[in-house]
Amino acid sequence: MRKLATILSIFLACCIATDTMAQRIDYKATTYRLFIDGKVRQWGVIIDKMENDPEKQSDISKIELLGYYYGYIGHLLDIKNKDAATIEIKKAQKLITGLSAKYPHNTLLMGYSANITGYQIAIAPLKATTLARGMMHNTRNAIAKSPNDPVINILTANIFFYMPNMFGGDSNMALKQYYKALNMFEENETLRKDNWMYLQLLVTTGIVEEKQGNYENAKKLYLKILNIYPDYSQIRDNRYPNLLKKMAS
Repeated sequence: MRKLATILSIFLACCIATDTMAQRIDYKATTYRLFIDGKVRQWGVIIDKMENDPEKQSDISKIELLGYYYGYIGHLLDIKNKDAATIEIKKAQKLITGLSAKYPHNTLLMGYSANITGYQIAIAPLKATTLARGMMHNTRNAIAKSPNDPVINILTANIFFYMPNMFGGDSNMALKQYYKALNMFEENETLRKDNWMYLQLLVTTGIVEEKQGNYENAKKLYLKILNIYPDYSQIRDNRYPNLLKKMAS
């Protein structure tokens, strides 16, 4: 009887361990796959799971989570869902506040903070007069201290590109930093692995080139995306064919 109880205990422990492993999520790979499949809306579920995952409560994991907030809020704004974006901004800001108190010199936190502030301004442009100064301060500090970090270059370029010149925007500087980040990603395969930011960077750089009238450069970037990700519908069905129409007119 005792032997049977021991066997049952071992079996139960194995089942629990297997179930726990089955519930574990590779958040980086999952967000990447959803991004490529055009299902960024589902990131909200992934973010909630990661926030409540007992194995993802370290500060490093929380900074990783901020990256998903940054991407998710940007998506919500792209689809004009300002109410949902506002809710997520508040959550991200709470996370930033807690982490920044512990790591006031962390440049990644500065960069994410600046971009989250940029989202606030996108929702309520009149807030630019009060928020832009702090945002630009974080932006300039981040790039000054981490000039060779590809993510910092992306986050800084975002601010320079989307902010009006009167608030410190500089589209030429933005394009330069996007390409700098792109070169760093392409020189390091590890950086590209399961990283949605690489694909987003290619898209954003192409959009910036297109907006500046550099259609041939934009075309090269869009074709590069389609070569790597042939089923990426945003470029295949929208950006690339529309660019070809512009070039033909």
